[in-house]
Amino acid sequence: MPSSVGYDLIERQSMVTKNNNTSPENGEKAPGLWGWHTAVSIAITIVIFIILAAMVDLKKVWYEFSNCNKTYVLMGMLFHYGTYPVRGLRWRRCLIHMPVRGGKAKFGLLVFFYNFVDNVVPAKLGDVYGAHLARINFGVTRSGAFGSIVFLRMMDAWVILLLAFLSSWILFSEKLPPSVVWTLIGGGIIAVVATFIMLTFFLLKRSLPKWLPQRIREMIHFFHVGMWPKPKEIIPVLVLTALIWAMETFWILFLVRGFGLKVGPMEVIFLTMIPILASAFPLTPAGAGVVELTLFSCLRVIGVPAPLAVSLTVVNRFIDYWLHIGLGLLAWAARHKIGLRTWREVPIEDPQQSPELKNPVTVQPTAENAEVTEVFLT
Repeated sequence: MPSSVGYDLIERQSMVTKNNNTSPENGEKAPGLWGWHTAVSIAITIVIFIILAAMVDLKKVWYEFSNCNKTYVLMGMLFHYGTYPVRGLRWRRCLIHMPVRGGKAKFGLLVFFYNFVDNVVPAKLGDVYGAHLARINFGVTRSGAFGSIVFLRMMDAWVILLLAFLSSWILFSEKLPPSVVWTLIGGGIIAVVATFIMLTFFLLKRSLPKWLPQRIREMIHFFHVGMWPKPKEIIPVLVLTALIWAMETFWILFLVRGFGLKVGPMEVIFLTMIPILASAFPLTPAGAGVVELTLFSCLRVIGVPAPLAVSLTVVNRFIDYWLHIGLGLLAWAARHKIGLRTWREVPIEDPQQSPELKNPVTVQPTAENAEVTEVFLT
């Protein structure tokens, strides 16, 4: 982990960068989210949804929804969307050692918005976009912000994987269903890959090849600094992580109770965690199509009748996926009113756009600046 001296150097390095206008990310283009890969992914998703829609009896779905306890469903929805402010607070605490310019509440908005984007682009590109949002809204480096996102993804992946495995083992101790086995394998791969990335950058921080370009070296160092919270923040981050997944579990609990199902704690955890593991399927946005099939299969495995399982799956995905997209579009339409920078805006307080440029002052490098830069990069 970075030492306390390293944390102090971050702030000093930020001031040096601002004065000398040498930010490695100044003038960079926004990440390329929209291209042939996104078009293919969306096309695959549409085909999957058309096939699934052809298999659904909408009259039965409407009948089940009309007779459900909508108060429970609404409470579940509030628990689900209530996780975004908590996720934002957790992200803020992970970046507390970096020079962030922005309020705490806005972090929740950014988490909500980049997860909305993740619902329409493939391969978790929403995480890359989240780092870009942090850059243009808070003035932190994209590499540092992405490092913190990878850290949080790794933490979540292990929590979800362990809970999914525990609930699956207790419920199906004799034999795990093949669909559950494959989902657990996929989740395990994700957790291992995220951990491997962190370990790789930790090792690179100790001995960076000198032949690497300076720009790449800076990005690696910022990533390394961003992916390790302050030691005193580890406990609060763990507590917030536990709160997030408790709230997600209550979301599923209230949803199934709203449809009249009485399920035990392990079944609720199973229904919560296994579909979330499936959401990491990279070929479609947020695993669209795969999540629906996984949730339906999980409901059937625990004995829920097929018509009710279909209705639960449709309502779950409407609230979790389609409503999120609709609210995300509203947030984008109102982005100027809510102060949200979303794409190519100049990073907040970027020195290139400051009023002082009308009368620019050239700051000559000093021995102190050179020393700070050298220590920070080695």
